[in-house]
Amino acid sequence: MMEQTLREAVAAIKGVKLPELPEEVALLERELESRFVNSINVARIIEQNTTLSGEVLRIANSPIMKLKSPARTIREAVDMLGLDNIRNLVVSAMLQRLFGSGAIYKEIMSHSVDVAFCMADLSEWVAGVSRDEAYMLGLFHNAGCLMLATKDPQGYSKFFSQSQSTPVSVLDKEYQAYGSTHCAIGVLLGKKWHLPIDMLSAILLHHTAKCDSIKSDKVRAMVALLKIANSIVSEISLGAYRGQEMRDYELDGQHELMIDPDVVKEIRLALMNFSSKD
Repeated sequence: MMEQTLREAVAAIKGVKLPELPEEVALLERELESRFVNSINVARIIEQNTTLSGEVLRIANSPIMKLKSPARTIREAVDMLGLDNIRNLVVSAMLQRLFGSGAIYKEIMSHSVDVAFCMADLSEWVAGVSRDEAYMLGLFHNAGCLMLATKDPQGYSKFFSQSQSTPVSVLDKEYQAYGSTHCAIGVLLGKKWHLPIDMLSAILLHHTAKCDSIKSDKVRAMVALLKIANSIVSEISLGAYRGQEMRDYELDGQHELMIDPDVVKEIRLALMNFSSKD
């Protein structure tokens, strides 16, 4: 079943090359997997790319990560966040610089950044999902949209817009148009970038109508986080009409995580403040 899904995803973007795993991420992974991993070496790998260093520090010192004190250097960020967390931030920073500057790319990436912000805050109420994991998943969950926008820059915009108000039924429309969905195509990129299996599963399933159909506890929690975060963003950031389908989508996520509606209101306000400063 999964093999067929991925074959269809490959066919849907035929002629569009999946972005390669960035050299910095590959070097970082090799260092993290070495027997004598060294935080100084990790910092040096990141510092070789000045643009990447600046973006990693920006994310580390933003409200997203909630450090107790600002990190002044990459070495300090590595020490404060830990090795696995800094790897997630590097991947997140690299993804944001991959695609073009066209309107559809900006729209999709802006949406993903806002979802990632909400995900990081929401993760405080979820056991087993760290802030950096939640942030990276928020950025990556619509990577397939970026690939479809590359394949069909004129036509894909309407599907992305529809996903903001009809997050479940839009998948059937995507499949009819492309023979696959952005969820499956996102898994292709996630696999190439060595994302963890739980994250790949959440990317594939984040438009599922009911969380209780998902067996894995962690994947179910990740999907629920994505549901709530997407609903917040569709209401606030994009000004999209929230139909009953989107409201049900959000409520299912809230029910799964047992998050108080007041918490969601607080995060909605935090996003408004975050977006206005961006």
